[in-house]
Amino acid sequence: MAAQPVLLNQSGFGLGESKRFTAPRAEDRARFTVTDPSGAVRYRGKIKDGTGDFTAFDPGDTGDFVVTVTGKAGVGTSVPFGIGAYWTDRVSYRRAIEFMSGSRCYFGDYTRKTTDPVSDEYGPRECMKGVAWRDAAQYSKEIQTLVDMYLANPGAFDRIHVDSAVYKGLPVTLPEGTPEIVRLIHWGVEVLLEEDVNDPQLKEQLASFAFAYPQLKKYIPVSVYQRATSHLFATWDDPARDRYSWQALTPHTGDLLQVYTQVGTGKGELAPGHSVWPNAMMYEVAKREGRDDADRYLNAAQKQASWLVDNLDLTDPRVTKGQRQSEHVLITGLVQFAESYPDKAPPGVTRFVREWARIAVERSDNLWDFRRYSADRWTIPAFTGGGADDPNEVGNVAGFSAPALAAARLLGNDPLAGRLREMATAQVDNLFGRNPAGRHASYDAPSETAGFEGVERGWYSEYYGGAGLLEGESGVLDGSPKNGLYPFSPEKGNIGHTEGWVAFNTAWNESLAWRAVDQTRLRVTAHDHAPAKVVKAEETVRVELAAPLNLDAEALGEGTVEVRVGDHPAKPLTVTQTAKNSKTFSATLDMSTLHAKPREAITVTYGHAPFAVSYSFTVAGRD
Repeated sequence: MAAQPVLLNQSGFGLGESKRFTAPRAEDRARFTVTDPSGAVRYRGKIKDGTGDFTAFDPGDTGDFVVTVTGKAGVGTSVPFGIGAYWTDRVSYRRAIEFMSGSRCYFGDYTRKTTDPVSDEYGPRECMKGVAWRDAAQYSKEIQTLVDMYLANPGAFDRIHVDSAVYKGLPVTLPEGTPEIVRLIHWGVEVLLEEDVNDPQLKEQLASFAFAYPQLKKYIPVSVYQRATSHLFATWDDPARDRYSWQALTPHTGDLLQVYTQVGTGKGELAPGHSVWPNAMMYEVAKREGRDDADRYLNAAQKQASWLVDNLDLTDPRVTKGQRQSEHVLITGLVQFAESYPDKAPPGVTRFVREWARIAVERSDNLWDFRRYSADRWTIPAFTGGGADDPNEVGNVAGFSAPALAAARLLGNDPLAGRLREMATAQVDNLFGRNPAGRHASYDAPSETAGFEGVERGWYSEYYGGAGLLEGESGVLDGSPKNGLYPFSPEKGNIGHTEGWVAFNTAWNESLAWRAVDQTRLRVTAHDHAPAKVVKAEETVRVELAAPLNLDAEALGEGTVEVRVGDHPAKPLTVTQTAKNSKTFSATLDMSTLHAKPREAITVTYGHAPFAVSYSFTVAGRD
């Protein structure tokens, strides 16, 4: 490594996002430049507290660019990187889906190898403790995170297919052209139902499918939904959890209407807040089904949220970063509940989220913008059932963007929100190489077929023959720097445990979902470029969507928004990227094609359920 290390996101940065790097040996006010392939200097700046910032640099071209730092420690140069529209999302979406597809149990052929897969400590080799994904756990949240990704950015995930994926042994075959993310959701649901799961967090996974079914029914038959809801209504408050409840290190029951007062271990097996949003989802499902007991689910969510706000000590890292890859359920669940049911949310929820944000910001005041475990440690310590003195916490790094961006959304104009977004990007950068090891979290990250665009240095090693047999899967997250490497001791090398795990990648899924939520914007403008408010029935308007839809940097991306007249069924409208490397997708909407009546409301929407973004205007009345 150079005398003056310059460590940053090896792949690249998004337009409009934070762009920071770490030069751990540089003195304050050491100079740095950003140069393009021709050697031309495109940006100049100075180091402060070991960190350089070129957020203001949003070029029209994508690079490659290089940061060079010049100071008393000598000259140091970064690896090349790009800058472009939705860069992280573009290079990550396909790998995320490919990982979820390739890591399924039975390798996609659902054939039971034993009549009682939970009688053995590990079960059949094809699954290794998991039910639908290899070496997964009841708290891995595969279906939930896939559902969130799809609801947040359907236009992107509708276009991702994995032709080589095997789907055998399921009672229902989905139609040709079904997006891979929908096939994955269906796979998980069918296997959980076949295995008659009753662990509370596995029931929560089924609830996310039932909740999202209106957006999935185009592909998945209603019979699957009916089997799922029948199972959920029959077992939701059942205290038994004898089907797939391994790694339950913290005693609890399967009754999801209870108020959970337990805080799980660093394994992440019972993170506080896990039941808040699932109960809210069940409330919506019960209402849809016309059940007279729907309120009991909403009341359970409200009581659980109140207990969290009134009882959790956020200064104790065991309830936040100490929950490892599962931490995100606390803040995301509270934020979704507060936004969806403001009259039911506990009065202190915003204060609680602000306090979480304040502590996270305080613990990120360092040269890596890295949220530490505590004042005494950088990463999580050993925990009961962890099996390692220096545990692998890559899932916490990968998942941090979800609670950070959810909190920023709830806090609105609070100054903490801006820093949370900066930190969320910094944890992504850490995943991609802005860390003391200078390596991406995936060993195969430099691979063209399984890695991430533009990455030169992957993780030190991958674990062969692990419980999930995940080595070599596209996009698998293998490791992250352990406590001993911070603040900057790269000579210690690959210390601590390294092994990919489905639960790490699903945390990354949730961050990708919330990144889409945070970046999505929608507006409609009239012929004078002003925001559309009242529009004549014979005029045209311009629909503009900002969302991570550009899956191919060399082609113009597309997406679909929904246009609804009053309460009539929505109609699709295709929006197209306005130019290569543009963040905007647009379309012209001819009002005359809508056949709307005077004073009717027109609503344009992208995304679904709690992640939907809408813009409404009115058809002008007759003079």
